Amino acid sequence: MRIFKVLVTVSVAAIGGMAQAQDRPVLVELFTSQGCSSCPPADELLKELGRQDGVIALAYHVDYWDYLGWEDTFAQPEFTARQLGYADRVDRQWIGRKLRGSFTPEAVVQGSDSLVGSNRAALEARIAAHQALPERVDIALERDGDGVRVRFAPSAGDVGPESVLFVATYMPSAVVEIERGENAGREIAYTNVVTGLIRYARWDGQGPGEVRVPNVEPPLAAFLQQGDDGPVVAVARLE
Repeated sequence: MRIFKVLVTVSVAAIGGMAQAQDRPVLVELFTSQGCSSCPPADELLKELGRQDGVIALAYHVDYWDYLGWEDTFAQPEFTARQLGYADRVDRQWIGRKLRGSFTPEAVVQGSDSLVGSNRAALEARIAAHQALPERVDIALERDGDGVRVRFAPSAGDVGPESVLFVATYMPSAVVEIERGENAGREIAYTNVVTGLIRYARWDGQGPGEVRVPNVEPPLAAFLQQGDDGPVVAVARLE
């Protein structure tokens, strides 16, 4: 995960008129692996969820199952570290069993709730619960030369603790023929595969902010998260 230390520029520019997020979109992050035999149903469900209005779905491929005989072609150690950061903080009451540490397939909803990534009913319920919460931050994205401009501002109430702006680039779709390991002989389709995650700026939530992120190309998603692995307060995408 590339890390940039950038001060947020306070701006009075209106967010209206830009490519703005849907009403209260919810971020679903799936931690998956090509070497995990339990993951294909979750990969397929993520594809379906990503088509829904109000859901921004991302797939992070982890590398800790590579020793089983197949090295995941999309895995990055930074994604494994991101999942580990969630492990001791997310709410796992919807899993129905006690799990510690990292596992696949794990879906994290809005940086808050951990679920088994193939559990459709639980995932849809938690997505709906987060969509029903009051919106605290407006966020919008637009192309700007060789990069993207991100604008955000409090919309109502207390934004909460300091937030970090992340920008995730992704591949909308990919098909992989897996030759070894638990999924040997299978051809699996993947959706919204994260290719890069930039931790770009900090925001104290006290006023409008604007950041230009250079050298990135859509499709991408941008989200504000409390700390490196806390609740997500706003998310948008640019396709």
